[in-house]
Amino acid sequence: MTVAHEQKINTLFSNEQACVSYLFKKRWPWGFRCPFCGTEQKEMAPAYTVVCRYCRKQTSITAHTLMHGTKKSLVAWMQISWQFCFRDKGISAREVQRFMQLASYQTAWRWLQKIRQGAALAESGPISGDVLFDCGSLIESPSPQQTDAHIGVALELNHHIGNPGKVRFAQLTSLSPDAITTAINSLVLKNSTLLLENKEWVSNNNLGEQYLYKKASREQLMQIQLLIQQARDWLNAVYRGAIDTTYLQTYLSEFSFRHNTASWTDRLSVFDHLLTGLISSTGDSLSGGTGKSPSTRSMS
Repeated sequence: MTVAHEQKINTLFSNEQACVSYLFKKRWPWGFRCPFCGTEQKEMAPAYTVVCRYCRKQTSITAHTLMHGTKKSLVAWMQISWQFCFRDKGISAREVQRFMQLASYQTAWRWLQKIRQGAALAESGPISGDVLFDCGSLIESPSPQQTDAHIGVALELNHHIGNPGKVRFAQLTSLSPDAITTAINSLVLKNSTLLLENKEWVSNNNLGEQYLYKKASREQLMQIQLLIQQARDWLNAVYRGAIDTTYLQTYLSEFSFRHNTASWTDRLSVFDHLLTGLISSTGDSLSGGTGKSPSTRSMS
């Protein structure tokens, strides 16, 4: 993080009220809208807890978001979110524990999982246009004791020089046609053009009814394998490969977030993009499990 960026965060988020003002405008850019009665109140002043002037019900600025119910201050949330965005290789729970001076590693891990889920929500939209799709494994030569990790990768082919297309990953339950179909449907917008190596994925199920199909070239498929290698190297560098497969999808979403925002020239926009995910309506599907700390069932 540069000195200029440090000065920016110290100015924007110097105290709780500054954080409230920022998040209030981001969550309700056109004025507060009560989630109970739906009334829009443009004149409402930013506050952590808002009382609707019509139905008199209370709404907190973090209600129904990933930050709801937290005991951490908003200043702390902003600080960790900045660290998450401005460390290109990511941040580990141990680093969060040291940075925030937390007594418990488990607290740091759960907190970081919330940030990762925010990144996943920010990048949860399907990709479209010409989309290259292929499968691979995060383990090059798995031993009998290892749990293999098959993944599907969808890459948006963007022909603008210096502006790489978006990528999204899906953890696969198997390499069956049904699992492939489920992955593609979750990653790629309908009526897009799929570039595939395996034509049987189209002919053996209903993919052909939802997407156009083209044969992927060898050079294009190499792009997917390069992305898988980059994801593998990143996981090994940041987490030393000790990733519980229960939470693998969350880590893959973090890698997608970093890849898709790497070319953004305004790094402050990356931080704001993450906040978009953190204040989005939450769901259990992104947690990758129960929300408990990692078990011993890992990839390594």
